Amino acid sequence: MQMVVFSIRKEIAERYYYKVDLMKRFFLELIQRPESIAHVRQLLYITESFPFHEWVVKHSPLKEGVKRSLSHDVPFLKSSSSYGIMDNKNYCCLFQCENLWQAEAMVLEPLRRSSHSFYIIETKGEHYGWLSPLAGQRLLL
Repeated sequence: MQMVVFSIRKEIAERYYYKVDLMKRFFLELIQRPESIAHVRQLLYITESFPFHEWVVKHSPLKEGVKRSLSHDVPFLKSSSSYGIMDNKNYCCLFQCENLWQAEAMVLEPLRRSSHSFYIIETKGEHYGWLSPLAGQRLLL
């Protein structure tokens, strides 16, 4: 399965947090028609830069496996690799994994340790949603 993680600006994440299906529709259209100028302009407005590669390598509990599987020479949405980050742009990263557990362990858990909000979507649209920081999920006592 291939998944794309987008780094979303804080004010956009706050405004659209409960509009998961609207975000899904937008990102699926973007993935299917990446040449659409309107979609690209919207993408540039709602996303912000994030160092995906560096962050995941530094914070992953599977550091060695992640480092060996990272590759930046693969064109966007095209790879034969079985797992790992396939493409790393400053506002999103595309990764491939065999199952959701592998995605969680390699990429999603490390990203939750940041203070950013992310929107993740499988390229087929089956799995999608917000990836929120762990700090925001803690209960206040």
